[in-house]
Amino acid sequence: MLKQVVEAENIKIRRSLLLYLHLIVLFLFPVLFGLYYGSRKQVIIPANMIIGFYEILAIASPIIISVVICLVFDREEKAGNFKNWLTEPISKGWMIQAQLSYYWIWYVIEIMGTSLIFSGVLFGIYQIRFSLLKIALTSTAFSLCGIVQYELTQIIALRWGIGGALILGFFGTVISLLSITSLLDFVWPIIPWTWQIRLTTFWQTNIDLGLVKLSLIEYLIPLMLTCLIIFWGKRYFDNWQGKN
Repeated sequence: MLKQVVEAENIKIRRSLLLYLHLIVLFLFPVLFGLYYGSRKQVIIPANMIIGFYEILAIASPIIISVVICLVFDREEKAGNFKNWLTEPISKGWMIQAQLSYYWIWYVIEIMGTSLIFSGVLFGIYQIRFSLLKIALTSTAFSLCGIVQYELTQIIALRWGIGGALILGFFGTVISLLSITSLLDFVWPIIPWTWQIRLTTFWQTNIDLGLVKLSLIEYLIPLMLTCLIIFWGKRYFDNWQGKN
């Protein structure tokens, strides 16, 4: 089923703005930020460059994800009032989840790609080195923390339409911004839009080892919530009858 969805979405994405949106994010964003930070290497330490890079990604992700979900939702609505979801021989839940998985895979490629291009620009032009293993691990965790945003945005789109999904994206961006501060220190593990930006903790210099271990343990809560929300999302999609 996933193979069929991938083949169908590959055809659709070539005819929409989604492909150009993904490509712009993938190439333009890391190059510009790499040049920006690299030109200031005398005043910004390498660790803070990576922290700033992932903070921008975390802040931008909610609104970008909501735009992607809204474009797909609008396309499916115009294609015979969601007939691609409602008339397939498989359940609506599996169909929508497979489509979400397709665009999340694009998201993984973007996060991995932008991280490598960013570090490549800094190394290739400015000779600033980073651990590729640590970047790969951070990018993987960052991508996994984004799954719930796709699930929740899709649920809101089905319930309240494009307007609701865009509002959720804006709300997520605001929450992500607030999570840079200490306001959400005690509740961040239960707020999905804070999970990504909190990964920068592992790039901070002179950080206490005990705090690092505590952060690793706290990420067990987002892991459990991710499993629960995916399960709940699948049930919601199955019960959805094509009405907002």
